[in-house]
Amino acid sequence: MSIELLVSRAGGRTCTALREDGVTVELRVEDERAALAVGHIVKARVSKILPGIQSAFLDVGQDRDAFLHATDLLLPGEAAPPPLLAFGGASASEPDVGAEGDAETLAMRRSYREASAGPPIQDRLKEGRELVVQVVREAFGGKGPRVTCFIALPGRYLVHAPQASFRGVSRRIHDPKERQRLRDILAALPESSGGFIVRTAGAGAEASAFQADARFLVETWTTIESKVGRSPAPSLLHADLDLFLRSLRDAPIVSLGRVVVDDERMHRAGRDYLHEIDPQLASRLQLHLGSESLFDAAGVSQDIEKALRPRVWLNSGGTIVIEQTEALVSIDVNTGKFVGARRPEETVLRTNLEAAEEIAHQLRLRDLGGIIVVDFIDMDRPEHRHLVIEALENALQRDRSRTKVVGLSELGLLQLTRKRTRLGIGAALTRECVSCSGTGRMKTLETVAYDALFEVRRVASSFTTGEVTVRTHPDVARALRLALQTAAPIVDASLVERLRVLDDPEARVDQFDVKLS
Repeated sequence: MSIELLVSRAGGRTCTALREDGVTVELRVEDERAALAVGHIVKARVSKILPGIQSAFLDVGQDRDAFLHATDLLLPGEAAPPPLLAFGGASASEPDVGAEGDAETLAMRRSYREASAGPPIQDRLKEGRELVVQVVREAFGGKGPRVTCFIALPGRYLVHAPQASFRGVSRRIHDPKERQRLRDILAALPESSGGFIVRTAGAGAEASAFQADARFLVETWTTIESKVGRSPAPSLLHADLDLFLRSLRDAPIVSLGRVVVDDERMHRAGRDYLHEIDPQLASRLQLHLGSESLFDAAGVSQDIEKALRPRVWLNSGGTIVIEQTEALVSIDVNTGKFVGARRPEETVLRTNLEAAEEIAHQLRLRDLGGIIVVDFIDMDRPEHRHLVIEALENALQRDRSRTKVVGLSELGLLQLTRKRTRLGIGAALTRECVSCSGTGRMKTLETVAYDALFEVRRVASSFTTGEVTVRTHPDVARALRLALQTAAPIVDASLVERLRVLDDPEARVDQFDVKLS
């Protein structure tokens, strides 16, 4: 498989596109002005304790306080969970972690939370207490960022857990001999260094590379600790790498063919960074010099536009419709234009199988997370349902973010979860519609017209003379003039005679202005 990473920077925003065999499979966007991103480590102050939900709000220096759950709380002097419990009964050398830095560090923290138990949060924490926390989920919607006290620092080949002591190897490294080699390398690292997990990118790397990565991560944590005592709360102690350098750090080096950027400063920064962590990859870094923009030349701009639309057409003529809310993502599968073969069940199966592949692609492309509910076309045969679920699970294996298929509900809806840490492509590039306020729907022209008539009656009710003017969009104006022909129950004839309807092409179709003169 040929893999390439395309990176574009403009106006303080960085966009990355990961492509596999010419198909865009991941889109990420980061605003350089964002103050608090995933991975940042902050010295915070507890602003409020919520015993009812065993949580606390922390002042992290942002508009909204951060959220800390009791299972994410670790105070100085408290022991981190033991490795055996931390990984749900698995051996410490076989943690269940993902393929990229974000997934691995999140898996580590999840294991911490599952093993954590202790007194109620109100007995462990008081308002005004200062804590060192790390951001695990960015603010989105009306919610502030989520933070944890369990620190995890990702490197090129290792994830460092400074508060723990266990050593593990990613389960996505399957070769038994390689796993044993990596365990031996980990065992040779100084015991005082803390905990480490070998990332998937560590497969095949030399022992010296792990030693260098471990030294760098330990030194990073030492620097962070040295800032704690002399920094006020709230303040930023450590910022993770920006989107571009994170992408290089987490890149699949074996199959990555090239990295193309369109910014000279970014090209220099990437070259310097790669010479430090992976000189072999540095030779694959290129600067785009064409007159056409990088994303336009590669067709990524078109992929972004499609990723912002709710409807996705399948090659067969079927469709999937993706609707995202704050709590969950719903996906509806339809046959659309596809009529298929003579047997309806075969048409349904073919559409659902194609949809399963595309759903896995869209989840990864749009970086959708949280609870996901898929309404496949109803299938009567159990073996067909099994084939569709199996196809989806196989397609999800290419996703670097951890996704779990829960199963079919009693209503036939397929439920799955995908870890959400950052804003997806839609949330990053779009905002709430000022016309519909996020509902996705607007009042009909006739509804707006009758709203205007009711407002006319209210404004004119205290005055028997004077002209009433309604200024509105031409389409609403036409509907209003038509409504006036049957508006007797709303406005009397004398008021109709005093009423003027004016077209305003600049007005929004959901608004009108009523004046009395």
